[in-house]
Amino acid sequence: MFNLASIDMVSFIRLKDEDRKSMFSSIKKNLGTSWEEVYPRFNTSRTMFFNYMSGRYDIPKETFIALTKIAQSKITNLEEVQKTKHLEKEILKPQMSNSLAEIFGVLNGDGHINKLNHEICVVGSVLERDYFDYLKHLFEGSLHLSFSIQPQNTKLKLRAYSKQLADILHEDFGLPKGNKLGKLNVPKQVLLKKALLKSYVRGLFDTDGSVYLRRNKDQVVNISSADKMYLMQIKEALNSLGVNSSISKKNIYVYKKQDVDKFFKIIKPANSKHLKRYEKFNTLARMVYRL
Repeated sequence: MFNLASIDMVSFIRLKDEDRKSMFSSIKKNLGTSWEEVYPRFNTSRTMFFNYMSGRYDIPKETFIALTKIAQSKITNLEEVQKTKHLEKEILKPQMSNSLAEIFGVLNGDGHINKLNHEICVVGSVLERDYFDYLKHLFEGSLHLSFSIQPQNTKLKLRAYSKQLADILHEDFGLPKGNKLGKLNVPKQVLLKKALLKSYVRGLFDTDGSVYLRRNKDQVVNISSADKMYLMQIKEALNSLGVNSSISKKNIYVYKKQDVDKFFKIIKPANSKHLKRYEKFNTLARMVYRL
């Protein structure tokens, strides 16, 4: 599934505390922005960048040169050290499957692929921990890469970093890197089978969808996107699966009771928050009917 490519020697820079603190202070002053906006410039993860800044880890020479250019400083009292570096594990192109189609839906929903640091990430609420545990298993099983779940205030992030995988997802399957607006498409491989399409819609709905009551009685399935052409694709996909839907502004809606029920029956959402709401509304409807 993946193999260790090779071992290489890499140069790192070790700084004295005062020089390191002065350099990062100058960077912050010269850029006039938050560290959250700074670290993606250096093709590194947030955690690793802050390890460099704290002095916990030596700084790769290439990164150090880029940092000194922004700091506009010349540091001569430094130590250059050589370390062995295991190169990124070779990642083979994942085989098309229902699980992979679901992952594509997730990434086109509340996920993204960062074109600068090659982060593959999904963002959700801290209240969705069970769903993120499910996603971790799903992603690792199909993409053959270790993913971590990290809480950040009220959010959860599922993330991993891999240039090879980011390139495969973008070049072979058409998933966008960076800003997704106007670049979203259902991957052509997913359109070949209805089973794949169902899995794709599941991933999309679980992350970018909702189910709610209209007029306090009628259930509505909703999927939102600012990309109208993409919504048209999703509408066509639902129609091909026998689910009627309509588009209004940035949303696609499933209104009729029989279509909502069919949607849940064939899509089989994995996010428990949707399943619980659907069951709750069905229970309320039965109670009202008996009255």
